[in-house]
Order: sequence, then structure tokens, then C-alpha cells
Amino acid sequence: MRKELPVLICLFWPVLLTAQQSEPCRMVHGRAHFYGGDGQLRIWEIGTHHEYEPDGASDGLVLGWLEAGVKESDRHNYAAPAAAVDMFGDFLICPTEPFKKGAVQKAVVKSVARRRYVVAK
Repeated sequence: MRKELPVLICLFWPVLLTAQQSEPCRMVHGRAHFYGGDGQLRIWEIGTHHEYEPDGASDGLVLGWLEAGVKESDRHNYAAPAAAVDMFGDFLICPTEPFKKGAVQKAVVKSVARRRYVVAK
């Protein structure tokens, strides 16, 4: 049984992660930005002081959305092309840890609707 335990954990990790949700999923109107200098990926909920950090399972997805908004001619100007744009949209976010005022909250990002890209300043 000891040998099978790591395999079972890997197979059921998405189920375990969903079970760890501390709040229900919800739509958030926000801005996604990748800070290339320190590698932080954040989604700011517009109208609040609150930010979400995509978890390991969804950070690649959000980075892909950001990179999709970079013009082909600008890609060679950046070490991390995702840092070249801000993406505004309606994100479906499922927090994986409880809300704590003043702290960044980890979350699974499921989707984004109404994407709009703006060159980052």
C-alpha cells in the first residue's frame, strides 16, 4: 500500500485541491499582470485593494493568456513577454485559502471572459 499512496495522491490531487477551497468560486472583474523583475503573477480585483495569486495549477494558463496579448513585433524586446501587457477581464476565481485583509490570496483561476489588453507601463 505504501507504494501506491504517492500514485493515488497524484491521481486525486485535483479533487483534493477542490476540497480545500475556502470560499466558493466567483467572477471577479480584474487586471492580470506579470511582474517580470521578481516573477510575481497577480490578479487585482478592480475597485478593491485585494489581489489573487494563481496557484501552481493555473499560473501557466494565466501567463499564456498574457503572452497571447503581446504583439509579435514586441516579443524580442522583453525577457518575459508576459510582462509587456496588462490583461483586463472577468476572471472565474476559486480561492484556495481564506480571505485575510491586506494579504494576497491564492486561488485557482478557471477562466477569463471579455479579455482586453493594454501595454504595461
